Amino acid sequence: MFRRSAPPAPERRMLTRAAAALACRIAVGFLLALALLGFCAYRVVLDEQRTQARHMMNTALEVGSPDAVTPCLWLFEIDGTTVRHPQQIPAGFPLHSAVAAVDAAQSGEAPSQTQVTIGPTVYDVMTVRHGGVTRQAVLDTWYQQADLDHLVRALLLVGLLGVVLATVVGAVLGRRSIAPLGDALDRQRRFVADASHELRTPLTRLHTRAQMLLRAQGGEPLSERLTGELTAIVQSAGELNDVVEDLLMSAGMRSDPTRCEEFDLATLAAEVIEAERPRLGSREMVLNTVGEQLTIKGAHSPVRRMISTLIDNAISHTEPDGRIEISLRQAGRGIVELEVTDDGTGFDPADRERIFERFAQSGSPGPHHFGLGLALAREIATDHGGTIRAVGRPGAGASFTVRLPGAS
Repeated sequence: MFRRSAPPAPERRMLTRAAAALACRIAVGFLLALALLGFCAYRVVLDEQRTQARHMMNTALEVGSPDAVTPCLWLFEIDGTTVRHPQQIPAGFPLHSAVAAVDAAQSGEAPSQTQVTIGPTVYDVMTVRHGGVTRQAVLDTWYQQADLDHLVRALLLVGLLGVVLATVVGAVLGRRSIAPLGDALDRQRRFVADASHELRTPLTRLHTRAQMLLRAQGGEPLSERLTGELTAIVQSAGELNDVVEDLLMSAGMRSDPTRCEEFDLATLAAEVIEAERPRLGSREMVLNTVGEQLTIKGAHSPVRRMISTLIDNAISHTEPDGRIEISLRQAGRGIVELEVTDDGTGFDPADRERIFERFAQSGSPGPHHFGLGLALAREIATDHGGTIRAVGRPGAGASFTVRLPGAS
């Protein structure tokens, strides 16, 4: 039975971030929609309350009697120094400032409305003058404010429950939506691994046979042109083999606990340097090691490949009499730093991120392009919980710094 393999750690993190982002967007969208609906409901209720309050006070002013008892509503009738009002009235009324303002105006003016706060209570006050009599209606808004408070609390409670529910639903939908992407990435990785594996054998044969033809002895000497073509074939086949190995490394790289082990990064770097020395020619390569605790935990083969890629990149971009320096040191608590510096051709600072992209083209003028090696180096560093950065200038060399967590 086919069992889907887990995606590599960088892809898992990417899929997890995508699912989390989708869940957050759903929750935020629901929250915004609920906030808009809540605001609209609040405004509708508030406008209805104000309309009802105006209607009650207008009715009282037109046909009401000061002697009538209406809950939360009091009517005052002021005629000179005589004031008619209900038996029990709130303190501070009638509101003489509103009465004075209306008395100063001409008779028949529209009612004057204001709002006052006495103690913890807010009152709506409407005053009007007809002839020689001033009438004032006072409405206690406590119940209206209480209704609004209840509405706000209900909206907040519904909003909180809604956001929690939307987050859960968003997380479920996010996982289900991202699952096909994970399957597609898994199929793509398996296709790359299978295709690369099938290509490796014939390419190796081609490379070997071309080398055998080039080194053939005992027969007729090869012409200069044929020797050049065979040399080019050997070189091209070797480059294709490197690309296939990079593809296999990329497709098969993952965080597998069974592959993790503790090893000394300085020892591994020294082994890689020794293996690369035949390619140096007259170039100078120096290894500087500072400190003794340079042990990391990870997959031995990918880390070796990462160091080899950085050294290979330095050799490829350094003149025959150039200098390459590899430094290893502690960089803060629990961090091991590997730095590969050369005095070669360097690169445009604008390309410091682009060089880690697969088969990217340089943003600077010229036929510069980047392959797969540095992209894989970043993937390996990221897969081990580390980082890699590059610094360089055209004609002034380049420096690649890898920071990896040390073994605890």
